[in-house]
Amino acid sequence: MVGVRTKEQHGDHGFTLIEVLVAIVLVGILSAVAVVGITILTSKGSSAACAHSADAARAGSIVYFTSTLAYPTTLLQMTTMTPPALTLPSGVTLNSAAVGSIAVGSIATASNWTLTITPGTAGGAPTFTCSSAVPGSSSSAAATVASTAALSATGTPACPGSFINWIGEYYSSNDLSGSATLCRDDRDINFDWGYGSPSSVLPSDNFSARWTRSVNFSAGQHTFTVGSDDGSRLYLDGALIIDYWNDHAYGTQTATATLSGGAHTVVLEFYERGGIAQARLAWT
Repeated sequence: MVGVRTKEQHGDHGFTLIEVLVAIVLVGILSAVAVVGITILTSKGSSAACAHSADAARAGSIVYFTSTLAYPTTLLQMTTMTPPALTLPSGVTLNSAAVGSIAVGSIATASNWTLTITPGTAGGAPTFTCSSAVPGSSSSAAATVASTAALSATGTPACPGSFINWIGEYYSSNDLSGSATLCRDDRDINFDWGYGSPSSVLPSDNFSARWTRSVNFSAGQHTFTVGSDDGSRLYLDGALIIDYWNDHAYGTQTATATLSGGAHTVVLEFYERGGIAQARLAWT
């Protein structure tokens, strides 16, 4: 909020681009070095295990991209890089030979489920698909698992390209005007920048951001909570459901929506006028 102590009084001089990149790599490695597979014998448990493994693989692909500037085309690539983006526990194995047109290392198998990576087109982000039967099984239970994880996205007009998580557009203005100064793939919207900013290329005051994501929801009621300092607006499938677009100290707003099962587009807009900057989004 306006009127609080300035960043100079707090010794905040921003970060260099190199420092930001190093931080992204370290955070990515710490959050994405994950186990592919939780062996649970029940059908429901197997589906959940595969869904969690798909989430871990998506995160691992970001670490891979950060390290190599290219997305992986097989799961094997993410297990052999240094440091590894994924680790395979006992009971989870990668295919060791070509299966039809699928390259070696494109399928991970465990108890009653498989995880398959499909490379993105034109070097884009890969997709990860779960099924409840191992390759070659005739079980009629094989089906794609619907997860609440985000779908891969092809970017926005302001930030074209391939993204796995939130498509983050950042502007050097407090009204989302002009061209995006920074585009990045944000895993979550849970930010407390204090008296600083998201990046050294952005001002510490009078900046704005827009996050876009396509998310699979289960059918039913979902409650969305937005926290911000300063303004925020939340859109669901193009409809404004939270309007908190004014200067204020940190506070929260909620809205409940009844959704059909499947993909829905979630967009959060945010601006910072001055002082502390915070932006958060969660739902149940």
